[in-house]
Amino acid sequence: MSRLSITSSFLLFLLLTLFLPASTSFAGVITVCQCNIFDGGKWTEQDQSVITYDTARRFCEWVAAVNPPGSTYPPIAVIGMQELMSENDRITIENYLEQFTGVQWTSARTPQGVNNTSGIGMFWRPDLVEYLPEWYLGEKVVEQIDNGYVIKFVGRLFRKAGTNEAFGFITGKLVWGGAILNGRQVTEEDRRQQAVRLKNWISNGDAGSPGMSGFPGTVRVIAADLNTDTGTATWNEMNLEYSDPGSQHTHNSFNGTTWMDLFGKRLDYIWWDRDAFSKQPGGFAAEPLRSSHFGSDHRAVYATIDLHPVDLTPPVVVITSPESGAELSSTTHISANVTDASGIMQVQFFIDDVLIQTDTTAPYEFDWNPLSWPTGYHVITAIATDASSNRLKAKSSPVVVWVGPDGSSPTIADAKSRLNGELVSVAGPVVTGSFGSYFYIEEPDRSSGIKVSIMSGSAPAVGSVVGVTGSINLLNGEREISATSVKSYGTAPVPKPVGLSNISLGGGSLNAATPGIYGGIGLNNIGLLVTCWGKVTQVVQSSGVYSYVYIDDGSSIRDGAGSYKGIRVDVRGLTGWTPPAAGKYIIVTGISSTAVINGQVQRRIKVRSASDIRAIN
Repeated sequence: MSRLSITSSFLLFLLLTLFLPASTSFAGVITVCQCNIFDGGKWTEQDQSVITYDTARRFCEWVAAVNPPGSTYPPIAVIGMQELMSENDRITIENYLEQFTGVQWTSARTPQGVNNTSGIGMFWRPDLVEYLPEWYLGEKVVEQIDNGYVIKFVGRLFRKAGTNEAFGFITGKLVWGGAILNGRQVTEEDRRQQAVRLKNWISNGDAGSPGMSGFPGTVRVIAADLNTDTGTATWNEMNLEYSDPGSQHTHNSFNGTTWMDLFGKRLDYIWWDRDAFSKQPGGFAAEPLRSSHFGSDHRAVYATIDLHPVDLTPPVVVITSPESGAELSSTTHISANVTDASGIMQVQFFIDDVLIQTDTTAPYEFDWNPLSWPTGYHVITAIATDASSNRLKAKSSPVVVWVGPDGSSPTIADAKSRLNGELVSVAGPVVTGSFGSYFYIEEPDRSSGIKVSIMSGSAPAVGSVVGVTGSINLLNGEREISATSVKSYGTAPVPKPVGLSNISLGGGSLNAATPGIYGGIGLNNIGLLVTCWGKVTQVVQSSGVYSYVYIDDGSSIRDGAGSYKGIRVDVRGLTGWTPPAAGKYIIVTGISSTAVINGQVQRRIKVRSASDIRAIN
């Protein structure tokens, strides 16, 4: 065969690859609908004297009639609806859909319009499509016209039930002719600019509203009322990236293993409500599929679209070395274990959110010299990107390490110097108080202590030596570590309590991040195991249960709770215990903690058991 023949054959193959639809054996199908029914379907345009939901009812009857059992294509699975005026409209239409189709429907309404007096609806069949809350794509305001009407679109990602074929469904409408924008009637160019903003959001997302930015290789469908006709500037703008289904069944939208078309155009879908006289067959455009009560701008259209398999599962990435809490003083090997069914395109390693290393092949690892970084806490993370058409990313759990000279170790005081929300890690403290969902740890030399909260499981027992990693915050005037990891290193003697006068309990501020008690003096001791003493001045009950005992050693402190004198001793949780009577002298051992009373951080001792309270007389 001549070189010319080979070239001609290749070009023919290339053209067929670019322009012919992919075989449906590689793609599933789903039927979706876009509609705009007058005022939520509450009445007909011919008779608005009484709410009958006649239009809504007949719309739902029509949905049930589309692609009945035995049809070539499946029934309608997802509906995008404009002018869904109220939650009552949504519920009524959902009930009608279930009544006429005989299956369950789920729906949601996003307010829009003037002062949210209108709305965008989405209805879907759980037996045909799957939806998860994390697949909410957000919403986009593309314009607000002079009367305050908000032009908005809403998106969700759906997966065809029982498959790995997914699609993004975006619905809403552009501004209509006759609307007033900036003191003049809207033009086709105004509408085209709105279309540009819409497309930009779909591809790139906004802050807190991702659009399809996280799913670049997934089919997207814009079920929109564009309020324009074919051949207009808006129509041409949308068709730069999207295709009009035009018929009930359309071509394959995207195949990540082949070319899309000669110009790199995505073959995704868009259609809209056009005027009745130019409506394509298959919607409410001509009898019997169109109800005359839908009026000039309120009708429905549907299409069965092709899907393709996509990866919706992000990679799994775990940093395997070093461990959280590690103390680093020399070159350290950093490695990650990364898996994904679609393969891995790259793994990026970060130190304190600064990109340090990018790996494209396993094993994913590198050597890091921490001595070029400041002494203190540093956070190591890894972000993996899979090799699917969606390029899904996943971030590892953070690994918190301490960098410093050989022999240096982070302390609770170091953790307390960090700002709220920062990650910290300490190893070696002893548990001094255990309260189920939280516990207190203290340095063996009694230099500092802190509260640790846990999300699940039980707090370690008193006397446990632990390593704790998590984020530090200020809650109710008290620093607290919200633990992501708690490791056990055996047991040790519990540090002896620090004896304090009432006025010294709590103390002043430790640093800018760790305040003290309101009006507190002396060293900050919040979080330490302490012992105080005094005369019982008040026993406080709530619903017949003992809550607090106030004791006074002569300091005559008042925390603003009623006329109580002394420091608050928290006895909640003690069972089978009778408090000493007022006037008795007691010694109390417990955790130096805080209570917010009338907006001020006040002293509090949290006792661990009844044995923490001893009577003197």
